[in-house]
Amino acid sequence: MAKNILFAALCLLLGAFLGTSITHFNAQRHQHTRSVMGLAQFHLARLAAAARSGQCQDFNRERGRLAWVYEELTQAFPLAYAQDPEFRTRADALRDAVKAPDALARPCTSITAGADEKTIRDACDACHREYR
Repeated sequence: MAKNILFAALCLLLGAFLGTSITHFNAQRHQHTRSVMGLAQFHLARLAAAARSGQCQDFNRERGRLAWVYEELTQAFPLAYAQDPEFRTRADALRDAVKAPDALARPCTSITAGADEKTIRDACDACHREYR
């Protein structure tokens, strides 16, 4: 009886160790993609706050940071961008929304900032509906 309890405890410890190791391995493997998505969410929230408050300088700064995050997005998902035309289409729609030359050329107001923020958010949401 004592041998069975000891064997069961040993199996539980081994299972816990293996489970932790596998979880840690998977977390390390996907850390870049999660980091990019976390940064994108952070800067999108700041972009929305700047649009709501009418802070055009902050809005344009966050738009630039989102453009940088877009470049990281193509590096975080290189196979998806290269091989999946739907992903490429959605990623390019985000690029076009963030780097829209007509939006960068017109004067910034709270109305145009709000419309631009909605366009960028819609591009993000369209991709997340497909790839969540």
